[in-house]
Amino acid sequence: MKDDRLKIPVDPDYTSALGLAVYAFAGLEWNAIRCCERLEAGSIDALMDRTAGRVADTLLRLTRSIPASETQRDIQRAASDFRAFVGTRNNLMHAKPGVDQDGRQRLFRDGDQWTIDEMNAVADAFGECGQRLAKCLVEDLPHSSSTGG
Repeated sequence: MKDDRLKIPVDPDYTSALGLAVYAFAGLEWNAIRCCERLEAGSIDALMDRTAGRVADTLLRLTRSIPASETQRDIQRAASDFRAFVGTRNNLMHAKPGVDQDGRQRLFRDGDQWTIDEMNAVADAFGECGQRLAKCLVEDLPHSSSTGG
């Protein structure tokens, strides 16, 4: 029913941190897909319905086709970070709702509680990595025709 979401007894600051972390990861993943497309035409279509892990693996594979350079090292580091962040995002998205010792609704993964500070920290990390990928797109990342793709 309309407004039933408002009956969930969860702190708006908590859901705001959660939402921003999820949104930041979506931006990171989209920048990774755009980098894949730049390196190999047709990647957007091929990756649209794939998991974030598959996107990360594809980006890592494609970064190996770039000639050694500072840009290649930058995108490879960002792609490696993105690959690691897939696990972090999965831990957040597959967490289970529960109640903490103070009676507040929270998410838990393997017995550990996701705090607002932790969600803010991962949102920052996701955002920073996404910005590094975006910088590669804007500055020097070669197009697929120059990498043999």
